[in-house]
Amino acid sequence: MLDHRPTVLLTRPQAQAERFAQALRDVPVVISPLMRIEQQVPDMDMTGYRGLVFTSENGVRACPVCTLPAYCVGDRTAQAARAAGMRAVSAKGSADDLVRLIADRAVGGPLLHIRGEHTRGDVAGKLRSLGIQMDEVVGYQQIAQPLNQQARELLGGESIVILPLFSPRTARLFVADVGRIGTHVRVVAISDAVKEALSGSVFDDITVSATPDAKGMIAAIQGRIDA
Repeated sequence: MLDHRPTVLLTRPQAQAERFAQALRDVPVVISPLMRIEQQVPDMDMTGYRGLVFTSENGVRACPVCTLPAYCVGDRTAQAARAAGMRAVSAKGSADDLVRLIADRAVGGPLLHIRGEHTRGDVAGKLRSLGIQMDEVVGYQQIAQPLNQQARELLGGESIVILPLFSPRTARLFVADVGRIGTHVRVVAISDAVKEALSGSVFDDITVSATPDAKGMIAAIQGRIDA
């Protein structure tokens, strides 16, 4: 018989998972990152750039100290950029929202996207297709790692598990690591792209967040808990 008290399994990198867990009130949480972040110090000459593009806080951490305008995918990334001294604006959404923000503001290049080794949304490519001069540099790596023993025991049990997934790559890593799982696992995907990354897998109980951000994910998780 299933234990109907759900546990949330967070597979984000450690720092992001811990912060997200704090926003979940009175909910048991297990943290098992499927990726660890390794910051790099890229050789960057900022001369000539008129703005920076960030799709994560880790990109901000890889940036040299500067006061350039920063175009950020979401509020958390924009907050990090402001704390680093940049003039930041948030697209409050997805990579496509970020592209639209830059296009709507008629931002002139050249711009520099400081990103991870693995990226999604092809922000730089889409901006180039709009005629904006755009460079990219890798500022951090996302190193895949397996689930820990606590997560495996949770998934192997009968308790209801709510599994938030925040990127297509994380979704693919989870499926590759775990394989088949029981029907007690309920996925909450941050976007349709994450849901599509699970296509052909054993997952059929998937909820997509109404908005691609932490607030939307928390609401979606709460909805699965209350269901």
